[in-house]
Amino acid sequence: MPDVIVVGGGPAGTAAATRAAQLGAAVTLIERAHLGGNCVNHNCIPLNGLLATVQLYRRIAQAGEMGIRVGPATLDVPAMLARTRRISADMREGTESVLPTFGVEILQGEARVVDAATVEVEGRRLQATRALVLATGAGWAPPPKEVAGLMRPDEALQLETVPSRLAIWGGGAVEIEFATLYAALGSQVTLIVAGPYPLPDEDYEIGQRLQGILQEQGVQVLVNTDVVSAAPTGDGLRVSLSGGKGQAEITADRVLWAGRVPLSEGLGLAQAGVRLKDGAVVVDDRQQTSVAGVYAAGDLTGEPMYSSLATAEGLVAGENAAGQKRRLDRRALPRYTFSIPEVAAVGLTEDQATDAGYDVEVANVSFATNARAVGLGEAEGGVKIVADRKIGKILGVHIVGPGATELIAEATLAIQLEAIAEDFARAIRIHPTLSESAVEAGRAIMGQALYIPKF
Repeated sequence: MPDVIVVGGGPAGTAAATRAAQLGAAVTLIERAHLGGNCVNHNCIPLNGLLATVQLYRRIAQAGEMGIRVGPATLDVPAMLARTRRISADMREGTESVLPTFGVEILQGEARVVDAATVEVEGRRLQATRALVLATGAGWAPPPKEVAGLMRPDEALQLETVPSRLAIWGGGAVEIEFATLYAALGSQVTLIVAGPYPLPDEDYEIGQRLQGILQEQGVQVLVNTDVVSAAPTGDGLRVSLSGGKGQAEITADRVLWAGRVPLSEGLGLAQAGVRLKDGAVVVDDRQQTSVAGVYAAGDLTGEPMYSSLATAEGLVAGENAAGQKRRLDRRALPRYTFSIPEVAAVGLTEDQATDAGYDVEVANVSFATNARAVGLGEAEGGVKIVADRKIGKILGVHIVGPGATELIAEATLAIQLEAIAEDFARAIRIHPTLSESAVEAGRAIMGQALYIPKF
């Protein structure tokens, strides 16, 4: 009889199972499909593999600027797909081989919660002596309107055919990642954003910088715009739009919709007394649900759907399921977009900091002033720091540019440790490196910038 039962083998579930087992619990993990969840099998891992290919393809096209003579490069789409499938398979097999080393039992099947301690799997009932952890993830959401020619991200990753004209409905991270991917593959991409700029939940300057970069890549960006309908015509799909400038139409071959919803249906949660809100499981800061001894983590909780957050929540759920008392510190949760170039942020946007009552100081440093970025031929974007003017406390860091998803790690730790701008300003970094731009932004907050002209 297991101490802890974990339902779901994605990032949250595997983290919870591993951590509980490390703390001495006997753990059974139940997965209905493939370990690794949506990220490994149908989203971020294969998408990152494809983006790495098209980024190299773009770099080869720029080889002449860097003094290298090469012939014209061509994309081998079947080879691209084969590579990403190998990567996903390797990641999945790695998880399958590692979990048993911690003593985690893996069961294949569809699980249903019977009560606070019991789960039914393929007609077999299992009872946990300590706790249940629910981590079933999310699935594709139906679009708010019926549209023809709809394509989901998992289909978009198969690349059976690359549409000549692709309309992408939404301006979030996944939509922007696909916009940069398909633009590089030769599609005429139209990004339809309901907000005032791409990534409307992020800092406005980051969104505006990103919009300009996307447009330079050939992506048509329509802001403050929504899809009304999409209907077949003799020339593909007629996509009707509404926005601040009234009604409009574009022609596309496919419409990409990437919305997702928590996978709570059919789990038996209502019967077990687990509280839901809009289909998501409600949890506290210990990842405990409304039922004592039942925890939930990852996309099932309706939080921003990042795999890194799912892992963090899974670790907290696993520790508490094994008898610990840990709470998740949500002050320093990084957000990211694996576009070309990358976007990453942590903490408050400038508007959020102002609304929270801070006297805000802001510094912007362009990568055009960074010797490493210029040498790499990737000087797009820059670093923005939002700080409290009174004591210089770092409130938020926002990056567009090469290596943004790596550079944000330092900023995440800075917010977690409540660093101030002076800590950045006095830090010593290797020269030339991209990380110097964060130091320069810290100097700028202090009025000590070296590479920003004084006016």
